[in-house]
Amino acid sequence: MFSVKRSVIGISKQSSLPKSFISSQISIRSNSSSSTPDNDNVKRKKAGMDISKVPLPYIGVMSDFYVPPKLTTCPITSWPKLITRRIMLFALNTYNIVKFKREIGVPLEFNAWKDKGIENYVRANKVFAQACSEPQLKAKASLLRRKLDHSCGKHLIESLSARSLSFPEDSKLNWELKSIQNNPKVVLFNIIPDADGIACFVQFILKLKTNQKISIVKDQKVVKEQESSVEDYLVYSMNPISKELLLVGKLFESDHIRGLKPEMDVFDQKLMQRFLKTSSDIYRTDPKQTK
Repeated sequence: MFSVKRSVIGISKQSSLPKSFISSQISIRSNSSSSTPDNDNVKRKKAGMDISKVPLPYIGVMSDFYVPPKLTTCPITSWPKLITRRIMLFALNTYNIVKFKREIGVPLEFNAWKDKGIENYVRANKVFAQACSEPQLKAKASLLRRKLDHSCGKHLIESLSARSLSFPEDSKLNWELKSIQNNPKVVLFNIIPDADGIACFVQFILKLKTNQKISIVKDQKVVKEQESSVEDYLVYSMNPISKELLLVGKLFESDHIRGLKPEMDVFDQKLMQRFLKTSSDIYRTDPKQTK
């Protein structure tokens, strides 16, 4: 999206997260309903802490969720399996929607959720540009926390803070949303249950294609200006009762080989913490493009 050292992973050297929340990410992910609809409730209770007690800003991207790839980017021989996976993903989304209606009991408001999600995305980009333009290094992180506290997750704010530090001190960054292409689409709707298996939070992926313009100004002169089409798979965490909705990260289209089941070992604490931080960086490039 930005040519601001995209290879730098947006991870601060020292996390401000309480250790109890960091160490609980494994048990939180094991409670996610993205694996199979019929998880055993007893196993959930034994898995770890009750996620309903975790503040929403600390709930980052919970797994390497399956994002259906475009058929045109995959071998024709893989199309039958890819179509089958899309049908299975539709069934999983339908199951989670039914569970949402039955256990949470509030109306589904996809249009309102998408509007709020886009609003948070735009705000994140604009505030990030402001932070990059801030001359004082110490003020960058403070500005991001203050202005994104109710729009983005804690891990994402930390990633933006780390990236803003790499921006040249004598330059300013401007970001502008020119247009939204196509209708934003929720490609995955995942229920997050509490220790009793009852739905309490939601995490969903929004496919958003936009036309954006960025410009870099130095000595009151525009040294670089670029307008481009950007397609993002943005991940949001939501409390449907309080209607709190936060942008927490970004994923990419899955390859044509993997299935719906997450490939990562959710019980590998170091791996999951690394994934949590990496996925919160919304300006990173698709790792498949760097191979």
